[in-house]
Amino acid sequence: MLQTLFAVALLCLAVDADHVEEDPHWGYEGSTGPAFWPSLFPEFCSGSSQSPIDLNDDDDTLEISTDDWVLDRYDIIPNKMIIKNNGHTAQIEWTTTDITEVPNVSGGKLGDSYAFAQFHFHWGEKNTRGSEHTINDEQFPAELHLVHFNTKYDTIGDAVQKGDGLAVLGVMLEIAEEDNENLSPIIDGLSTIVNADSQETLATPFRLSDLLPADTSSFYRYSGSLTTPTCNEVVTWTVFENSIPISEAQIEKFRELLDEEEHHIEDNFRPVQPLNGRSLKKIQLI
Repeated sequence: MLQTLFAVALLCLAVDADHVEEDPHWGYEGSTGPAFWPSLFPEFCSGSSQSPIDLNDDDDTLEISTDDWVLDRYDIIPNKMIIKNNGHTAQIEWTTTDITEVPNVSGGKLGDSYAFAQFHFHWGEKNTRGSEHTINDEQFPAELHLVHFNTKYDTIGDAVQKGDGLAVLGVMLEIAEEDNENLSPIIDGLSTIVNADSQETLATPFRLSDLLPADTSSFYRYSGSLTTPTCNEVVTWTVFENSIPISEAQIEKFRELLDEEEHHIEDNFRPVQPLNGRSLKKIQLI
């Protein structure tokens, strides 16, 4: 992924990119909050295939599959990783300029191969909320999104304009008594990006596989959108049924981050959207 393309890519991914002055301001409360996104960004945020949704077993169709996940280079530790506070979330990226070196995901009934772009988090002010998706109406304290783009398109900027352009792997986080050591490099990095629009080199790069649940064989699958403006309906969503742990002390570090108005970033999640007749599958790999 060429570095210049990364800039274009993240610009097109307005949800997770740095603020663009030409675009309307958006946030998570008041007159710029999620209830107003359909009017602020009518091209996509007012669509009928929006995310997140409630992943309810009453709505899904169980599907058994032998199409195992292929997580290419998910076990590679890169030379360098960047952690950012973009005013809405904490985001981590690789810095390689070669698309053949970044992690790729295929299998899992995705149909295509998708290259890693970045990952970020959503969390709540309290542990009773924070995740964007809910599972059987249960909201989790936080949710991790690993964003990938379809390798049949030249750039993520091209992919974000296509219905099958992106694949996002969603992982729920649950409070545990002990620290999750796999999250420690991220937690340590948060203290270096407290202020909005700041970024630093992560002191300890790590494998993407460290962020996945121990068991990835059961997951929900549906077609939806980016969960922040501009809400492009281009995402094949995978949300794993199994979660990863995070301690109380670790999640508090996320809540110390500041937005552009120097308020603490908290409750940075969009409420669930209507399914509107879309197919929701619960896939079990065997």
